[in-house]
Amino acid sequence: MFNQLNSQQKKAVMHNNGPLLVFAGAGSGKTRVITYRIARLIKDHICEPENILAITFTRKAAGEMKDRVKSILAKLAEQSKDFAYPRSPLISTFHAFGAYILRKDGHYIGIDRNFSIFDPNDTEVLIKQIMDELNIDKKQFNPANIRYSISSSKNEMIDPKQFKQFVQSSFDEVVASVYPKYEEQLREQGAVDFDDLQILPLVLFKENPTVLERYNNQFKYILVDEYQDTNEVQYRLVKYLAGKNNNLCVVGDDDQGIYRWRGATIKNILSFEKDFKGTVVVKLEKNYRSTQNILDSAYAIVHKNNERVEKKLWTDSEKGSPIHVYEAKRDFDEAKFVIDKILDLSDINNNENSVRLKDIAILYRTNAQSRIFEEELLKNAIPYRLVGGLRFYERREIKDLLAYLRFLANPRDEVSFQRIINTPPRKIGIKSILSMNHFVKKTFNGRINLGLFLIIAWKVTDKSSDWKKEFSTYDIDDFIINLIKTDDQCKAFIERYAELVSLFGKLWDFSMKNNVRLLLDEVLSQVKYIDWIDDGSDDAVARKENIFELKVIADRYSDYKSRDSLLSFLADIALVEQDQISDKDVDENDMVTLMTLHSAKGLEFDTVFIVGMEEGLFPHSLSFASVSDLEEERRLCYVGITRAKKRLYLTFAGNRKTYTGLTDRIPSRFISELPEELVKFDSWNSGESYYSPGDNFYQY
Repeated sequence: MFNQLNSQQKKAVMHNNGPLLVFAGAGSGKTRVITYRIARLIKDHICEPENILAITFTRKAAGEMKDRVKSILAKLAEQSKDFAYPRSPLISTFHAFGAYILRKDGHYIGIDRNFSIFDPNDTEVLIKQIMDELNIDKKQFNPANIRYSISSSKNEMIDPKQFKQFVQSSFDEVVASVYPKYEEQLREQGAVDFDDLQILPLVLFKENPTVLERYNNQFKYILVDEYQDTNEVQYRLVKYLAGKNNNLCVVGDDDQGIYRWRGATIKNILSFEKDFKGTVVVKLEKNYRSTQNILDSAYAIVHKNNERVEKKLWTDSEKGSPIHVYEAKRDFDEAKFVIDKILDLSDINNNENSVRLKDIAILYRTNAQSRIFEEELLKNAIPYRLVGGLRFYERREIKDLLAYLRFLANPRDEVSFQRIINTPPRKIGIKSILSMNHFVKKTFNGRINLGLFLIIAWKVTDKSSDWKKEFSTYDIDDFIINLIKTDDQCKAFIERYAELVSLFGKLWDFSMKNNVRLLLDEVLSQVKYIDWIDDGSDDAVARKENIFELKVIADRYSDYKSRDSLLSFLADIALVEQDQISDKDVDENDMVTLMTLHSAKGLEFDTVFIVGMEEGLFPHSLSFASVSDLEEERRLCYVGITRAKKRLYLTFAGNRKTYTGLTDRIPSRFISELPEELVKFDSWNSGESYYSPGDNFYQY
């Protein structure tokens, strides 16, 4: 079995004692090295299974590793009469291992073994309660953003007392007041959060050396997967555990370090040799996934980074087809090119030597880019799955804004009204709405079918409003007057809604005179929706990008007459949504995959399209401020390219519709960094272009 390993893999597997650093390039068989190394340590009686600890990042990865180790050990037991199938070693995620430690020994630092684990939703609920106690305005200071700040502080080993030293803004002051009470409440409720699962074991080991020594004696051999993704807390935890025996094996690839925004740092893998003296370094450079052209293209981009260890992937397989670079005229032309190419390549039309849909992926830098490809796939009846996110029209911010527009198109739409009445929050209880609706219907005894909103609007808006004329046939003025006279509760209720109803009256009038794109802008402005969602997080950036993409769609209807513009827009979107609903029953095993480049890490596909290869999009404009951010974008490109096994398409558009209008685009610098001999260039303009591979695009 061990003869199946190449020379470098075997070197890593056969290493006995001392620190071992394995640089495992994309598709080089790193999981095989880890699992075979575990099996070899057990088979050759270097240690017992219970003396081995293997740590990775996800439950899925840990589960796969466990299954492979069990399979290898079972085969070894079959092949050798002298080797009995042993117990399995401990293979775990960082968080699960932290929970394991705290269940056993958390009582040394006051953690009951029956502690609860609060997930991010639980912690946000607790933070909201604390904010209420401290009279902190949740509209002004977003609880999710406070949670993110506390989590980041914990992972940088900053406790509540230390945090006060870093206060620089009113938001920091709020966090400084919430953070200590949050920690206090967690302990009172016998709970820990996800960050505590990694931090508290460090506290335990630091304060109780005898407990640490027990774990050192138990886990004599430690293996860590994806070491380039570790943060400061995880680095310290591993160093504690390996401190006595120094038998630490880490496997990773600095060229695939793409999670700095999560707190991960590639300095952990780059400085490993300095931290652990006597380290043996092994480089896995033979690739078992991609063609040589794909590997050379990935290297041409990533080798320009300064923060990396030199290595270059190679393969025994064929050189392969060239990298296809396509320049589209517009963004929707880019989507059409990609989907047409999928139709040519795939088995939908029973083409000879065709590719299964499940072996095709469309990768992009931001989630907002998926929308135009989703629509083109739906138009051509090509099933697809969206990984790591909701389909465009299912995203919260899109559903919120469409609810506003639907209600303005039809004020009888109580479903849309109930979605938006407290979006953003207006302290209007849904129970009060339902109670009043029941009162209205009972009073009118079913003679008219008007929602509560219209009843209130009739009283509080200008009688001359165009939208009121549409309902002038209903004699409800007397009802409103008598309601206010006889019921103080109803009077207070109506007055509470006056501002909201006035807002919708203005928006209705605006909708009668302007197209849907201008109406969408007016809604965003009047309800301050973007201000509400902008909590400074990465999720907020993504939500804003989705909103800007919705504006791009609305622009298509600018030539319609005002009211027709809104109605046509909503009708077309409803049809797209219906296509998405009917598409859910398709076999997920035969779908094109759409995902961000970050989500693609660890996966592989026969054919990969990386779209939107333009300056400001990929690399993202947010990366232009620092060299380290730009180097991470280059690593992200490396990850995307090395997902492809046989075919790679890179596409960009000469013009793209953005929230600022139609803009000229410059091709990504990553395209210019590709060697000309590896590229086959094509353009919407009969193959001719102002650009050619090797040009310094970003200087134009």
